Amino acid sequence: MVSAVLRSTVHIPVQRFATRFLGSNTAVLVGVMASFLVSGLMHELVYFYAIRLPPTWEVTCFVVLHGVATVIEIAVKRTLRWRPSHRAVSGLGALAFVSVTGVWLFLPQLLRNNVHERTISECLLVIDIAKLTLFISYA
Repeated sequence: MVSAVLRSTVHIPVQRFATRFLGSNTAVLVGVMASFLVSGLMHELVYFYAIRLPPTWEVTCFVVLHGVATVIEIAVKRTLRWRPSHRAVSGLGALAFVSVTGVWLFLPQLLRNNVHERTISECLLVIDIAKLTLFISYA
């Protein structure tokens, strides 16, 4: 659903605007990058609401880096007419890229601000409330 919203509100309008100046092939890449940039800014906003601290822009950098990688992949596939590699190889490469960049840019902000500790304590609180509600003794 989010990708459909970004496609209709960011990618297509930016692509149509950029087509006038850059041509249709390059405009597609500009639309992709604009979508990733808006996604990064929205992720930064969600992080702001979750941790209540000024943004460090690590999350936006994470998403924009993935946008750059996607644009490079599209451009290489178009220019070299690259035959796709085996699904296991491409899947492993994508998993490695997401894991490395996630640990580098996405995770530190959560750990630095103790979001994991707050989440665990909230989960334990929900479990305690469920125990009290469901297993109340009528002795």
